[in-house]
Amino acid sequence: MEAELAKVGLQNDPRISFFPAIRPPSAGDFSSAGARGCFEGHLQILHEAVEAGQSVLILEDDCSFTERAADYEVPEDCDIFYGGYHAKNVEQPWLGDVQESHMMGFSARGARLVSEYLDNLEYEGIHPPIDASYVWYRRAHPETPTHFAAPPIGVQRSSASDIAPRPWDRFGPTRMLAAGLRKLRAKAQG
Repeated sequence: MEAELAKVGLQNDPRISFFPAIRPPSAGDFSSAGARGCFEGHLQILHEAVEAGQSVLILEDDCSFTERAADYEVPEDCDIFYGGYHAKNVEQPWLGDVQESHMMGFSARGARLVSEYLDNLEYEGIHPPIDASYVWYRRAHPETPTHFAAPPIGVQRSSASDIAPRPWDRFGPTRMLAAGLRKLRAKAQG
């Protein structure tokens, strides 16, 4: 992540802090322990932003910046910002489901509104992952100003997933081979 921050001139920015991954002992109501840890991590970061009265940009550890990221300006009236995501409706991402929210921004007001919603989230069965929970919030509160970078200014680097690990990422020899192949692909892609 430090190399990515250096690409956009933020390697020593005092506003940046790193948040250690949360690794819960079990999945609980989530589909996996990784999905639970991701949700709890985002929620804790939002709570910290609320407590500080600050806006926050949450980057997943596998987020890479595009060339446009350094100069991108988020509208001032925005409470929720999707900088890196996958949308089913590419032309109008706000109208459909959004997955893999690996770059999310919140104004101080947005952090408060969304964290309150997530604290009281009602669901049946499996707890929704963080990206679905953000979509649920937007559907329940369409009045909240939300902006999508189009195209996204953050993309997800190929990496092993704690949320939905692939079979080859679960075992030592194949995990090392997969990691090596990912590095080769990343170099080839620039």
